[in-house]
This record gives sequence, structure tokens and C-alpha cells, in this order.
Amino acid sequence: MPAKFNTVDAYVAALPDGVQEIFAALRETILKLAPAAEEVIRYDMPAWRLNSTTVIHAAAWKSHIGLYPVYRGDADFEFAIGPFRDKKDTVKFPYKRPMPFELVERIVRVRLELDARP
Repeated sequence: MPAKFNTVDAYVAALPDGVQEIFAALRETILKLAPAAEEVIRYDMPAWRLNSTTVIHAAAWKSHIGLYPVYRGDADFEFAIGPFRDKKDTVKFPYKRPMPFELVERIVRVRLELDARP
């Protein structure tokens, strides 16, 4: 997405059909787990913040949706994420596969747990 956006609403509205619906459902999934999260644009992509800490970033690309950062977890977590892990702290969900919203929920829960630690 080459354009710059000031709001998550504007970002989602600019997405192509099909991707827009997937991203809207992703957004809903994140907000269901973190309803008090503030939606912001950081690094030219949507992000969700709680208590001045960014929980997760998401971006829609040509062939996938990326979530950042997704830190390493226990063996079970890594097994679940394995097919989608790209780089150190990145996961990519290709459009050609159904979006694994249950896995997204798990990723967000882990991030919230990590951020809650003192």
C-alpha cells in the first residue's frame, strides 16, 4: 500500500474488495480481545496500542496480510505458527488460504500476556 493514511478506517477503506473484508474481520478479532486498544497508524500500517504499548501491527500486502511482531513462543505455539512464520518476528497469512482467525486470536492473547508482565 503506497499511500499514507491517518486512520485505520481510511486504511481499510482503501483496500481492494476481498482484502477489505478479511482485514475488517482481522480488526474485529483484535478488538474483541483488546476492546480498550487504541487504533493508530504506525510505520504506515494499522496498529493497536494499550497503555502506551503497541500490541500488534497489521498490514495488507499484494499477496498476504502480515502481523508484527509475533515473538517466539513455546514449542506448541511455534508449531501452530510454523506455516506462516516468515522472518524473526513476522507472520504472513496468504490470501490464497483461509485466514486462520483462531491463530490470530492466539497470537494476540500471547502479545497481551507478554505486555502485561512487569
